[in-house]
Amino acid sequence: MLRPFATPITATSPRANVEPAHTADAEHISIDELAQTTTDALETHRPSYIRLPIGWPGEYCRFEHPQDYIGFDGGGGIGSGPGMAVGAALAMRGGERLPVAILGDGDYLMGLTALWTGVHNRVPLLVIVANNQSFFNDELHQERVARTRGRPIENRWIGLRMDGPRMNLATLAQGQGAIGLGPISTVADLKQAIKNGVARVRDGALCVIDVHVAPEYARAISSSLLRHIATKD
Repeated sequence: MLRPFATPITATSPRANVEPAHTADAEHISIDELAQTTTDALETHRPSYIRLPIGWPGEYCRFEHPQDYIGFDGGGGIGSGPGMAVGAALAMRGGERLPVAILGDGDYLMGLTALWTGVHNRVPLLVIVANNQSFFNDELHQERVARTRGRPIENRWIGLRMDGPRMNLATLAQGQGAIGLGPISTVADLKQAIKNGVARVRDGALCVIDVHVAPEYARAISSSLLRHIATKD
């Protein structure tokens, strides 16, 4: 689960991470690759980013106009992303901007039925799910608690990983009447999916692209979220 975008905080503790940030492999692309590929592919389409996840690299936030980035709820919760995406896209319907929401898998799953509302009301919208198969922000919370209480940090994933079997988030979108593309696990497939998705949205559809990203934030972001924790040696 990648929560709403926030300004990254510089890491302060070299011991904050349990494990290094994962990079691209045969089954995932990195969040950096997702950001670069998406922003490059959408640049000529005048995208209006409705939501961005917390792991989104700040250097890819190319915002010069108020509608370049709509923002988020500010409450720090999850589940509001799909509803806010549909609402913002409804407000932009008929305009020149391409409404794009990049959601974490947890946010997406907790508000999934909002997509049906968008389809029912013929709201054009492109949703890209940064799917790391985990409620990962809560994994970091579990690690904070474990460190504070002197418990095994290796258990932080229990009850939070969404794997075995993996959920097909594109199929769930299809169940709401939307277009579902993916799962995507390579940059080449992502480029093609974005091209197809934009074409469908321009035709008036609501399209969801399920992208498997590496199950970790960038090292600096993970470190900042775990900062100032008293550790027991």
